[in-house]
Amino acid sequence: MAELRRVQNPPSSITGDIGAYLRSLAHAINDIPTFSMFSGTTPNSNLTGFPGDLAVNFGSASTDSRIWVKGGSARSQSQLGWVTLRTGPP
Repeated sequence: MAELRRVQNPPSSITGDIGAYLRSLAHAINDIPTFSMFSGTTPNSNLTGFPGDLAVNFGSASTDSRIWVKGGSARSQSQLGWVTLRTGPP
């Protein structure tokens, strides 16, 4: 799947300090993780994301499995690789 970009790079006709600043700004915004919400036992096979994205299970009765992070190293979307961020003892 293609990489999702929230903000496109500025047109190539914008050059110099302004162009560099706008490209840097677009890059910074696009690198912010996406936060999503879901309800269920797992976001795997239900929620598409990039590595580093976060998901909150608003239907969970357990605070120990409420936040999930998308694992992986490749910067590509998938619905697999979500793991819980446990807050309680192992």
